[in-house]
Amino acid sequence: MVPLTKRSLVLPASPPSVKLARSWVTRVLGEIGRQDLVESAALGVSELVTNALIHSKPPLSVRIRGTVDHPRIEVTDSSPVPPQRSGMSPEPEDVDDLNVTTFGRGLDLVAMMSARWGSDLAHDGSSKSVWFEPQGDGAEGGGNGEVFDFDPDYGLEGELAGDEAPQLSIRLLGLPPRLFGLLRTFYYETRRELRLLSLTSPESYPLAHEITAVFTQADRERQVAVGISTLDKAIAEGVDQVDLDYLVPDTAPTTMARLRELSTEVYREFADEHLLALRPPEVIVDLQNWYFTEFERQGRGEAPLRWDGPTSVTDAT
Repeated sequence: MVPLTKRSLVLPASPPSVKLARSWVTRVLGEIGRQDLVESAALGVSELVTNALIHSKPPLSVRIRGTVDHPRIEVTDSSPVPPQRSGMSPEPEDVDDLNVTTFGRGLDLVAMMSARWGSDLAHDGSSKSVWFEPQGDGAEGGGNGEVFDFDPDYGLEGELAGDEAPQLSIRLLGLPPRLFGLLRTFYYETRRELRLLSLTSPESYPLAHEITAVFTQADRERQVAVGISTLDKAIAEGVDQVDLDYLVPDTAPTTMARLRELSTEVYREFADEHLLALRPPEVIVDLQNWYFTEFERQGRGEAPLRWDGPTSVTDAT
């Protein structure tokens, strides 16, 4: 696979954004030699931008990522509410005019024009992206898709409906919030790219498929952990270091250990042309390994070890 240079376009929160996004996507696909995808891509991005304008608020942007073989178009908006399917597919004759925006059909139209599609919630829960891989001329769309959802069994932080409270206490001493904020960005970008590889070809990328499943388990454990809001506040305030006390499910140390092992394999196995998110700086890798290892160690009953590294990327250079 030949990776695409990440391209993005910030859109104004006004109706002309639909035409602007459609023209931009058409131009980029032409530049990479994928004119066969223009029609389905233009229809799909028109619908997603329209829905974002109706149901969300600024900021709004469109990006093209992935590879030349599997370009992925993403529309990001500021609403954390997952997109909904109407359950009714539009008729093909209703969607043949690129100058008409097809209101109200949302993911039904996108699914019809796509090889695969999906949506992701941002790590801070404040925004989402909806993405699709446009289908080529003459190919049948309606590919697989998945929409993130709010699990009805989960309540607010630390509440798990119908189940017991988290079992294990974890202390993270001297955690650098500013640096950890960067770690979160790399973590979620890498996770998204690995999930794309997993969806595109799980047989060719078994490592991506496996780590995607572990990411899902980690998300469930994070939803019921107590103490994460303190870290979020420290990141927002930009403090240098903070001591954190978490309560987490007793499965978390095993999950974190597996994430550490698989992340090491990912950085070793995937060259840049396959792993589309860049490998983070070494200080970020070190912080991630420390973070995962603290869960492992304390899960075995060992005392916490303070982070003794730098508190910012600048300090590490």
